[in-house]
Amino acid sequence: MNRPLIAPSELETLTARFGPQPHHHAEVMVGDGWWDEARRSLDRRRGEVLLVIQRPEGEILVHTKAFYPPQAYRLPTGGIGWGETAWEALHREMGEETGLPVQAAEWWGLITYTLYPSADRRDLGTPFVSFVFYVRTEGEPRPADLREQIAAFRWVRPETLPEIARRLESLDPPWRGWGAFRAVGHRFVWEHHGARLRSARAGLS
Repeated sequence: MNRPLIAPSELETLTARFGPQPHHHAEVMVGDGWWDEARRSLDRRRGEVLLVIQRPEGEILVHTKAFYPPQAYRLPTGGIGWGETAWEALHREMGEETGLPVQAAEWWGLITYTLYPSADRRDLGTPFVSFVFYVRTEGEPRPADLREQIAAFRWVRPETLPEIARRLESLDPPWRGWGAFRAVGHRFVWEHHGARLRSARAGLS
C-alpha cells in the first residue's frame, strides 16, 4: 500500500479553517486478526473519521453494535473512502450512522497509528489514521444504514470517556487488541478537549 493516507493539502485546508490542532501517534499491538482486517481495509478506505457528537444538554453520543462484546460502547467512527475528503466523510457518516443533522462541526485533530500483530513482529506495521471531528446536533439518532448493525445508542457525560477507554482496554480476547486501538481515540479526545466538552452548552464557543 503505497498511497499516502493523508494529503498535505487536506491538512492545510483544515488548519486554515479551524487552526492548528493536536496530532498524536500511537503504536498498538492488535493481534493477528485485527491487524489483518486493518491491512485489508486499506483497499477500500484510507482511514476514518472519529465523531465527537454533542447535544445542547452537554452529553455526547456513544454506540454499540450487534456483534460487539456486552457493554462495549464507543464513540462513532466511519471510513474515509479513497478520493473522499475527511470533511465529506464526516457529513456522509453522520447521516449513515446516526441520521442526525450537523448543526456545526469543527476539526479537532489527527491520530495516526502503526498497528502490529504482536510485539515481536514490528516489521509488519500497518498504518492507519483517524481525523477527529466535533459535531453539534440535536434530536435522537436513527441510523440510515442498517448494514452498520448498530444495536444501541447512549448519551453520556463527557467525564465518562476515560472509563470507556479503560473498559475497551480490558476486553477479553479476541477483542482486546481492538479495544486497545479504540481506546486511543477516547483518551485523545478527553486529554485535548475534555475541558471544552464539559463547558459546552447550546452553541459553539
